[in-house]
Amino acid sequence: MKKMKILKIALLIIFILLIVFLTITIRRMLIIKELSAKADKYVTSKNHYEKIINNSIETETITEYYCKEDKAVMFLTTTIKNTGEKRKLTQYFKGEKANTYIETKEDKVALLNSNAIPSKVIILSIDYDNNFWNLLKMAVMTPIRSIEYNGKECYCLNSLIARECYIEKKTGLILRAIDGQVEDSNGNKTDVTVEYNYEFNNVEDSIFTEPEISEYKIQENN
Repeated sequence: MKKMKILKIALLIIFILLIVFLTITIRRMLIIKELSAKADKYVTSKNHYEKIINNSIETETITEYYCKEDKAVMFLTTTIKNTGEKRKLTQYFKGEKANTYIETKEDKVALLNSNAIPSKVIILSIDYDNNFWNLLKMAVMTPIRSIEYNGKECYCLNSLIARECYIEKKTGLILRAIDGQVEDSNGNKTDVTVEYNYEFNNVEDSIFTEPEISEYKIQENN
């Protein structure tokens, strides 16, 4: 009788744990599915601006991306923190071609009409390919908790797109991600953080005006 009682208690505990696991998993699946659906309309936007700030221990890289219909331009500025030195790269996309302008402290170079495919879907979001098993796998492997970030209600997800990312509940857009760590020569570890900012439906044509080509040295395509 004693063994039977212990077995019943063990089975009850297993049953309770299974219910808890299923409840948590289903909740995560619903959250992930909802966030993905909300982000869809932004990911497919044909008029948007996105600013990405990537911070590591040695550099800060700011990427600004403008898209309007079939036109796109990307401004990328990298700053060396120790020296303050900046490197700027600008790409104007036209179909499968691009004009690229590079500025450093020493030089200004232009590479014209080179092959390049702009990332029309540069906006990151949760993507499970509308596949139930992918959704289930994500839910099982991804802890989710509520958090406030920059005054916005977010979900904090782990081990999905990055080690940790904050996704806005209202839009499904990623606002911040921690993408690993870097270690300096003294063994100090620092998180590599990426911040995302978005604007929609206010990109004007003037942003696609290219700089005066006479200010640059033309580099031949190889």
